[in-house]
Amino acid sequence: MTLHVAIPDKFTRPFYHYLTSELKLEGQQFLFLGNPTQEWANAQNVQWIHTPIKNQLFQNLNRFFSLTRKADRIVLHGDALIVFFALFPWILKKTAWVIYGQELYGLHGNNSFFTRLRKWVYRQVGCHITHIEGDSKLANQMLKSNAKWLYSPMYLSNVTTTNDFAPQDMTTKNGLKIMVGNSTDPANNHQNIFEMILPYQDQIDQIYCPLSYGSYEDYKKKITAIGKDYFAEKFVVIDQFMDFETYKKFINQMDVVIFDHHRQEAMGVTLTLLSLGKIIYMNPHTTSFESLTYRGFQVFDNQLIAQHGLKVNREVTKNKACLEKYYSHEVFNQSWKQISQQS
Repeated sequence: MTLHVAIPDKFTRPFYHYLTSELKLEGQQFLFLGNPTQEWANAQNVQWIHTPIKNQLFQNLNRFFSLTRKADRIVLHGDALIVFFALFPWILKKTAWVIYGQELYGLHGNNSFFTRLRKWVYRQVGCHITHIEGDSKLANQMLKSNAKWLYSPMYLSNVTTTNDFAPQDMTTKNGLKIMVGNSTDPANNHQNIFEMILPYQDQIDQIYCPLSYGSYEDYKKKITAIGKDYFAEKFVVIDQFMDFETYKKFINQMDVVIFDHHRQEAMGVTLTLLSLGKIIYMNPHTTSFESLTYRGFQVFDNQLIAQHGLKVNREVTKNKACLEKYYSHEVFNQSWKQISQQS
């Protein structure tokens, strides 16, 4: 039996439904942190660690112990229930950690008790599950651990099709539509991007800045003000959430996309952009850039903008084959079958 320990969110909820209802992968049990809603009334193979945890502490601990003891493999999604894992350390060698990214980078520069506890738990796990080998290497380096890397696209948000792959000729366009960043997280480094593209305003029709995702309201206000100051009416803030199909149609209008995150982030939207044949500039000092280029993907060092401007074609045709090799439904299915079979 494979036990998934997770918080039910926009990634793990569709993951559960897909694994159990569509892929019909046998032996999957889910232990979610939270309280069940009507959505889960008929859910099979789901149990709960009820919150607030202290109100049912004995029952919660007993449920966790019973399920983890029986499991052949435990899959820890992100940092769910880290304290419980620390209480039962003998289960960690059969635990595989799905590395999101933010929880890994959050270990830097913080020596609180909870951070030290998280480091200890992560140091003991037997495997890392990620589609970015650099994140596994970085985790082992930071934690002085030796966990095995298991490749998987992880979630459906990273699964792509290439039916709409259609690169465009930048040189034939009168003005470009540019997208910068993906959220209100200061890691987007928006202002640096603004300064990269400021000399090329005559090549740009509109600059779109998605700021609907994330909880950094002060940073959102700051970036909105700076963007308007630099680019006036050309600068457009996207501050309303869109469903996936609407968002895909929106980003399909973009000609060039520029990210300057200093760490692995925005991989779901990056993969969707690649599936549409878009030109993507990235910070080269990230595990995501390193991983993509190592596997043959054609993404570009954002410093190239200073050398050639924006209205230039970049070769992206290899991305279609790379996506089919690493991020197809078939690859997703096979990866989770293999993960569940290993113990």
